[in-house]
Amino acid sequence: MKLVDTNIFVYAVGRPHEYKDSCLELLRQFERGQHDANIDAELLQEILFIFWRRRQVQEGGTLIDQVCAAFAEPIPVTSDDVRRARDVLLDYPFLAPRDAIHAAVILTRGLEGIISTDKGFDTVRGVQRFDPIALAHSS
Repeated sequence: MKLVDTNIFVYAVGRPHEYKDSCLELLRQFERGQHDANIDAELLQEILFIFWRRRQVQEGGTLIDQVCAAFAEPIPVTSDDVRRARDVLLDYPFLAPRDAIHAAVILTRGLEGIISTDKGFDTVRGVQRFDPIALAHSS
C-alpha cells in the first residue's frame, strides 16, 4: 500500500501547475480503485491548516469531504508514529514535522512508499517516493 501525500490533493484542486493534471488523474484512479493507497489522519489536519492559512476554510472543508469520501478509513497516527517521526527528524532535520509523520507512518507499518511531489522524501531511508506524473500515466 502507498500513502498519499497532501500535495496530491492541493495540486489537484489548485491553480494551473505542472502537477495539476497528473494529480487530478490520480484522484480519478483512486476513485476507480486502480491503486492500493490510503491517507493518514495527519493529512486531514494538514489540509485544514493549509486552507485556513489561505483564508479558504470553505474550500478546505469541501476538499476534506471529498478526501473522506474517497478514503473512508484513514490510517491513524499513533504515539509510536510520533516517536518514530521524532527519530526521522533527528536523522533528516530538513524535513517538516508533518512530512516526518508521513514517513514514520510508512516506516512503522511497512508501507510501499508515498505518492508525493516532495523530493525531500527521496533521501529518507526506507521511504520510496512515487512521482504523481509517472504514476498517473503508468496505469
